[in-house]
Amino acid sequence: MPLGAIVEAVITCRNVEASVAFHTGAFDLDVLEWNGPDALLGVRGVETGRIRLTPAPPDVAEAPEPRVWDIGPRLLGMYSRDLGRTTQMIDAAGGRSLPPVTYPYGSASLTECVALGSDGVWWTLPHAAAGHRPSPALEGDPERLHGELHTAVVVPADHDQALRFFVEGGGLNILFAGEMSGEPFERLIGMPPGAGLRLTFLVSADHAPARLEIMSFTGVDAVDLSDRPLGLRRVVFAVEDPASTIAALEACGGVRLGERLVRGPGGLEVELREPAGAAS
Repeated sequence: MPLGAIVEAVITCRNVEASVAFHTGAFDLDVLEWNGPDALLGVRGVETGRIRLTPAPPDVAEAPEPRVWDIGPRLLGMYSRDLGRTTQMIDAAGGRSLPPVTYPYGSASLTECVALGSDGVWWTLPHAAAGHRPSPALEGDPERLHGELHTAVVVPADHDQALRFFVEGGGLNILFAGEMSGEPFERLIGMPPGAGLRLTFLVSADHAPARLEIMSFTGVDAVDLSDRPLGLRRVVFAVEDPASTIAALEACGGVRLGERLVRGPGGLEVELREPAGAAS
């Protein structure tokens, strides 16, 4: 069965309490539960697009701070109704935001900012303009500033192999594929002049939030940080038949780590979870 919605993104933290403070301060997320040392964050009443913060082992060495284009699980995304307020909140919570940039997007334009948050996780924050992708959090509360998590982004060493893994193996559909370069994108991402970005948006068959994105870059000095022990390490997908989906992902290059867990492109761990109420 194909992959469905992203239920959770799992971030490994040096200090879970400090990471909770950042995410609640920067994005007004709720602490939904503490499960031992783990904290689960999200928007109350929204069952997908949550963030699980889990502690790193105490002996984990210091990890270099990644750039957006370094190989590995690299970014998370969330809509904002007011990017000026969002960047102020990120910076006040201890992150580092880049200025919002407006750039051509299909036949229209999109305003977005990129920011470095805690634990070396980068954030992509598009303005929630008319026609944005579904966001139960924003649709349920017209006064809310931020949506729930709406995307997870991996930067693989091989873009086409990553597509095969998630499309052929995972059953996701390509919503958008394109290449971007030029001054607006250099400012948006902080990449060097002349660099380029290849971007593919993937969605489930029912277009359920949140989605997965694949990014790869040219003209940059990318470092392979796929084994970086801190930061975004895993995404949890809803799936009706984990056993057959794991087998399909293995056939497309995944490395089995557990009964419902596989290591995929860029070192991203993909965990499969049956939807609530499904037979075990």
